Amino acid sequence: MPKKDIFIILVSMFLKYMETPLSESKEKRQGQEKVPIKKILVPLDGSDYSMRAAKYAIEVAKLQKAQIVCIHIIDKLPYGFEFSGSCVDQYLLDIQEQSKIWFNKVIQMAENEDINNIKTEFFRDIRSIVDAIVNYASHNSIDLIVLGTRGRTGIQKVLLGSIASGVVLHAHCPVLLVK
Repeated sequence: MPKKDIFIILVSMFLKYMETPLSESKEKRQGQEKVPIKKILVPLDGSDYSMRAAKYAIEVAKLQKAQIVCIHIIDKLPYGFEFSGSCVDQYLLDIQEQSKIWFNKVIQMAENEDINNIKTEFFRDIRSIVDAIVNYASHNSIDLIVLGTRGRTGIQKVLLGSIASGVVLHAHCPVLLVK
């Protein structure tokens, strides 16, 4: 069976699983309406993990006719970065341009699947990436967060997804982690 077919089956199973609470008996669950997914949040950092997460989000959005919201967050400058005003400004402009490339890549993938309801946002000077993702999801009525299990920066690779772990622990909505 092709990988795409297996993927669609897995996503369908995930969505079916989300339709009913586990605490109720099977008989009670059968008569309930499914949980709608209208907005999907995809935090991007440019890593392969975040791009794979975007692909999953696109498949879910296609099945649910949902909006995709892609965000990129800069929490702090890299260790040892020169703190002169023009260097910092240039660094932030470069990162913002890079995030636009990532956003455009996701937009193109979504458009290839006939999904045009995509929003992108860039945030900087954030103290905690986890808090920023969780608060954004909460304040913007996000129904599902889809993110990679690991980030692209140094120590996060060693810690096996400290951001992903934090989001799973604190998010108000379901979180789909993608390896």
